[in-house]
Amino acid sequence: MKNSPVESTSSSSSPADNLLLEDFGQKVDLTRRIREVLLNYPEGTTVLKELIQNADDAGATKVSLCLDRRSHGTQSLLSDKLAQWQGPALLAYNDAVFSEDDFVSISRIGGSSKHGQAWKTGRFGVGFNSVYHLTDLPSFISGKYVVIFDPQGVYLPNISAANPGKRIEFVSSSAIFMYKDQFSPYCGYGCDMKNPFHGTFFRFPLRNADQAANSKLSKQSYSEDDISLMFDQLYEEGVFSLLFLKSILSIEMCVWDDDMPEPRKIYSCSINSVTKDIIWHRQALLRLSNPTDSHDSNGCIFTGVLK
Repeated sequence: MKNSPVESTSSSSSPADNLLLEDFGQKVDLTRRIREVLLNYPEGTTVLKELIQNADDAGATKVSLCLDRRSHGTQSLLSDKLAQWQGPALLAYNDAVFSEDDFVSISRIGGSSKHGQAWKTGRFGVGFNSVYHLTDLPSFISGKYVVIFDPQGVYLPNISAANPGKRIEFVSSSAIFMYKDQFSPYCGYGCDMKNPFHGTFFRFPLRNADQAANSKLSKQSYSEDDISLMFDQLYEEGVFSLLFLKSILSIEMCVWDDDMPEPRKIYSCSINSVTKDIIWHRQALLRLSNPTDSHDSNGCIFTGVLK
């Protein structure tokens, strides 16, 4: 007589399955971290200098800062809450394209992938966040991507504390056609929102008084006149000592008025003659992260044009 087979059962359950588990762990309050960053970066021209430095770190040769006075459409947006950010803005263009490492770096508010790269002297990923002095909703386009940050998580749809922003591959996405008003502000500096953009174009819509009252990032509002004053101060401070930048050859500041097809230049500064001395000094900056003030600027020709 054969023994009856003994049925055996196995279970992958564990004692933990009988417990009520919920997600819980240490978290970083992003809005608080941004407020801490802003304490270390004064308002005013510091923001503009950080944008110039970051462009220089990326190997750009041209930078354009622009006060965009225009108001854009509000009918086709990713969210109705974004309509309030379709007004005046600070624009910042440079002719370098983001690498994938750059995208990672700018998303890390507490650090930078520049560690170990001595020639990258800026604090990209930290210093960049000084732009939150001006806005609650920074964005940019580079290559085939549009990126929008919303650290408070109140304006963009379907975002979370873990991922408080959106990156859209606009070349292959239908979003550009579905949300035309959302992306029309980026059409400029050679960007048509149809083909990959061979540069980087930031947009920082200015925080008004009502938005500042409700902001968890900053209670400071900025007007168009404030940006104009920053442009004047930047020019007067002589930040155009391009000798002490590694790659940038020209910087300009512009105003983009309503009904104008393109920005109007108000200030410009460029190196007209790249001498051997300038090449030597710039190569030295690639080797030394802290240049001294003893460099002789002879041979460096600058032009400041007021139009």
